[in-house]
Amino acid sequence: MDILFGILFWIHLMALMAGGTSSVAMPAIGAQMSGATPETRQRLMAVSKRLMMLARAAVVALIVTGPLLLWLGYGFRAPDEAWFGIKMLLVVVLIVLMILGGIAAKKAMNGDAEAGKRAGLISRISAATLALIVLAAVFAFN
Repeated sequence: MDILFGILFWIHLMALMAGGTSSVAMPAIGAQMSGATPETRQRLMAVSKRLMMLARAAVVALIVTGPLLLWLGYGFRAPDEAWFGIKMLLVVVLIVLMILGGIAAKKAMNGDAEAGKRAGLISRISAATLALIVLAAVFAFN
């Protein structure tokens, strides 16, 4: 069972890394879009779409591995339930932000400049939320 837990934890951390990378990269890409030429903008949009797909896949992996880790390692009881509750609340916030960011990004890709600004802001808030999720996890399981 230790090997299974270790593999699941590794997958969980890799997904966290992939999601974090996407969250940090998206504001940088969004900042470049407003002043980009149409050709460059298309390339940035292609990269943005790939990062959004990566972020979504990472969230799915986290949602699958998280409960399995909680079950196998802790019997569905986090060492610090209050911090775990905060962590889970932040996960819900992050999922909502991803949905809103995806909607804004699609509008931005169709030329809506305000939506592009909104997508960039949502992306920065998502990155901060992800950092808070990791902090809450540290306190919940340490």
